[in-house]
Amino acid sequence: MAMLSRSRMLLPTTFIPSLKGKVSRIGSRCRLCLHETVSRAEPAEQIATFSMRAESFSKKSRYNPMPLAGKRAIFLPCRLKRVRASLVMVAALAVLFPLGVRAANDPAKVLQAEFQAAKASLTAGDLASAEYHYVDTLVLGLRQLAQLSLFVGQTDQAATYLDSALRLKPGDVETQVDAAGGWFRQGEVSKAKTLLKSVVAKQPSSARARGLLGRIYLFEGDSDSAIQELKASLDLEDDFETSYFLGIAYLKAGKLDEASAWFRGVQSKMGESAALHMLFGRAYLIAKIPQHAITEFRQTIKLDPKYPRAHGFLGYAYLEHYQEEGYPQARKEFEKEVQLHPDEYQVQQLLGIANVNLRDFPAAEAALLRAVRLRPQEASLYLYLGETYAATNRTKSAVEVLEKYVHLVGEPQEDKLREVSRAYYLLGQNLRKLGRVEEANKALTRSQQIREAKFKYDVKHIFDEKKTPEDASESRISDRVADLLEAGSPEEKQGAQTMIQHGLPSDTAAKRPVIAKETAATKQYRSFVGEILGSCYNDLGVMRAKDSKVSEATEFFRQAAKWKPDLPGLDRNWGFASFRAELYSEAIPPLERQLTAHPDDAFTRQLLGLSYSMLENDAKVVAVLHPFLEHPPDDPGLLLAWGTALVHTRQSQAAASIFRRLLEQNADNPSIHLLLGRAYAQQEDYASAASEFAAASGLDPRIAEAHYFAGLVNLRQNDFESAAREFRSELDLRPGDPHTMYHLGYTLLMQGQLPESVAFLRDVVKAMPDYELAYFELGRALLQQEDTIGAIESLETAKKLAPDHDAVYFQLSQAYRRAGRAQEAGQTLAMYQKLIEANRRKKHESLEVDRP
Repeated sequence: MAMLSRSRMLLPTTFIPSLKGKVSRIGSRCRLCLHETVSRAEPAEQIATFSMRAESFSKKSRYNPMPLAGKRAIFLPCRLKRVRASLVMVAALAVLFPLGVRAANDPAKVLQAEFQAAKASLTAGDLASAEYHYVDTLVLGLRQLAQLSLFVGQTDQAATYLDSALRLKPGDVETQVDAAGGWFRQGEVSKAKTLLKSVVAKQPSSARARGLLGRIYLFEGDSDSAIQELKASLDLEDDFETSYFLGIAYLKAGKLDEASAWFRGVQSKMGESAALHMLFGRAYLIAKIPQHAITEFRQTIKLDPKYPRAHGFLGYAYLEHYQEEGYPQARKEFEKEVQLHPDEYQVQQLLGIANVNLRDFPAAEAALLRAVRLRPQEASLYLYLGETYAATNRTKSAVEVLEKYVHLVGEPQEDKLREVSRAYYLLGQNLRKLGRVEEANKALTRSQQIREAKFKYDVKHIFDEKKTPEDASESRISDRVADLLEAGSPEEKQGAQTMIQHGLPSDTAAKRPVIAKETAATKQYRSFVGEILGSCYNDLGVMRAKDSKVSEATEFFRQAAKWKPDLPGLDRNWGFASFRAELYSEAIPPLERQLTAHPDDAFTRQLLGLSYSMLENDAKVVAVLHPFLEHPPDDPGLLLAWGTALVHTRQSQAAASIFRRLLEQNADNPSIHLLLGRAYAQQEDYASAASEFAAASGLDPRIAEAHYFAGLVNLRQNDFESAAREFRSELDLRPGDPHTMYHLGYTLLMQGQLPESVAFLRDVVKAMPDYELAYFELGRALLQQEDTIGAIESLETAKKLAPDHDAVYFQLSQAYRRAGRAQEAGQTLAMYQKLIEANRRKKHESLEVDRP
């Protein structure tokens, strides 16, 4: 048994202890088993040692250390200055972050300070403090990136960052609240609520937790609980958004007077502004109190006649309050809105719908076509256009847009059944006017089917369908119309539920909602944070590896690679830790990259070769270790893996040289004697091979395959009696091994012991039905037993399995002739002669060529 010798590997920040390991046979392969030792390098050297040995054997060899990756930290302040020079997102982050970032007003400074504290603790040798600061740096950086992602609408990415932060520091309250907020935005309401309740239970003074929990209660329609939590949050920390949602909670609870008084109090604190009255108006719309909403939207317009979407919301409030009588006033407001903001798709659509209801079809068509230009894939527009064209007797145009509508809708959802049924009805009527009767009937039939489906759905859900909190009081105007107005830009949000989930626009005082985009400055800050996170993960990985927690170390290195894949030393660390954790497939890519970048890194070359060996990729083992050929390392583990790969790739001369080197130091290792014997056998040095196999059996009487290979050597020398004895000894150790049974069956056949030979060969083909040589020898034996039918069956199977095996055709031609099938015998013999000519120059089969 053997292992790789102690080698020096420099790692950033700290060191990894050396290891001892053993190699054990698994079948015909070698498996490396790692075990920790107490050996350690000096911290001042900042190195990692790695030891592989054969049982009690160990030889030392040293390699040049790599530069410290951790020293890249000295460049971060310079990078920070470049980031701050152009970073417009800092102010946004300061607003979004509720921790010390808000106080410091510079998230980059806060993050950099935490990172430097970790480095300082590490330099001072205080590893516990270093780990604490590293984790805090990671959590802070991930939370900052989550806020940036939310700012640009990347909710899923934000949730991923927050989940990572929570895994690093599961008990941190601020991280828990951030994570709960992410889950809430993603619709995992129950999960977020459970976490927040646990946070409030252990830390009732968390204003953020109580405020977010209050919003969840509001989302669920539990207004009383929402009021309780939102008020508790405001008692702890004044916050405009929380105040606003408390007003909505009062409205949802039917406490109009309290809500109005609360909003007046908020206004007295914030001052008079169009933005504030706009939000108050929306709150009243959410609560289905349109008369108060009208007052607020009018005040918004009075303060700022051009405030975005104020006229649009006022028009909707007119519809909500006055119903059908409100269309004229609503239309005027929609017209004013599109004059100010012609690219407001929802208002263009609402203007079109209002004109349809007012039977002003030319104006409806104009508005709807403008909406189509803004959103050509919005299906509902084509239905309204279809109604407009049908009402103005433009039948062909009506058919075109209605067909477009049904194409875009496809298979309708439950909430679209009524609308789609009407579309098919209109389509059928207009197709009939065009004389396309068959198509018209299909459309009308489809309309009837959808209408019946809608009826069945309504009947099925009449008692069990629950209203959402937003729908607790019925809107008197089509829900579809309300949704169209509410579904605005990311800042405006859509509907009460979405506003509660996602919060208010980031700048409530802005005249025009800001459409957040991933700017160059944002990307630059992400890169800055990524560099710090990569360094933190890498150093934590080194600290874990030092404590022999290699699985955890591997995960830290894996995370480091996601953030800073080009961090110096990372690939070496990652590959080393993965190897120690026996994650050989994961170890190979980073080790390959490291070796490509540093071809003289002998330690990495050895690790890579051993990793390939563990995955039984012999060709790669030989290729990677080839540069050591003239001066092989003394490591017995490496030499054993290398020699084994050379044997398997039939490079017997090189293998013998490697194993002789091994035997100089491991004379009592039976596995090495076995492999050296195989190498001698491949060189046809049968005497030396037999000696090595005998030595292996003498050292370990139960070692697998020693008798088997000794039998093959005897078989090559036509010593059938000795071969049979060795094969029987192998079967005593490994009963039922098909390869051994095959060779014993063949040996008995050569000795003329046909019944026993046939019995063994029949067992072989049962165990390995694709073993062509077994069928061939069984056919020969049966032919000698005069079992012609059985012989033909076995030989024909052998021919199917190996169409190029010339001897099969000769034996099969003999069997056909004995069975009186002269024509087939002649054809088969001719094929045999053809194959003989084609194969006569082929190399004589080696010792193992008869293995499938």
